[in-house]
Amino acid sequence: MDRTALHDYADEIGAWIEGLGLPRMAGRVLGWLMVCEPPHQSADELAEALQASRGAISMSVRMLMAGGSVERHLVPGTRRTYYRMRPGFWLREAEDKARMAGEWRKVTERGLELLSDRGEDSRRRMQEAHDMYAFLEQEYGRIQDRWLEHQAKKET
Repeated sequence: MDRTALHDYADEIGAWIEGLGLPRMAGRVLGWLMVCEPPHQSADELAEALQASRGAISMSVRMLMAGGSVERHLVPGTRRTYYRMRPGFWLREAEDKARMAGEWRKVTERGLELLSDRGEDSRRRMQEAHDMYAFLEQEYGRIQDRWLEHQAKKET
């Protein structure tokens, strides 16, 4: 896998997150944690991978942890603190940001394309995100239809 493409993908996530009014660096950290190996990274590893200052990484990680997308991950035998995507995050995120389900699905399709030459274990984080948002996109369409029917019945 071309490491430059993975960095570009993290930057793409950063730009998308920035478009939502959030800090670009937080999006870059989130994007990197979606594609990096191993799936947990120290602050130093994040700073090196993203060519960012430790301060920018620290602020971004704190923000992502507060939002529930990132958690601390302890590795036995080391004193370092590592960070990873919180397992099950996508469901909670979808509940908070349902209107963005279709956009996120499109972004994660790009990630799956980038990871197409990796094994299932390496793709699992990205696949989980894609599957959740594809499902939500479909289900929110159904909810919208049901809501319109409900409103029409109220008017009669």
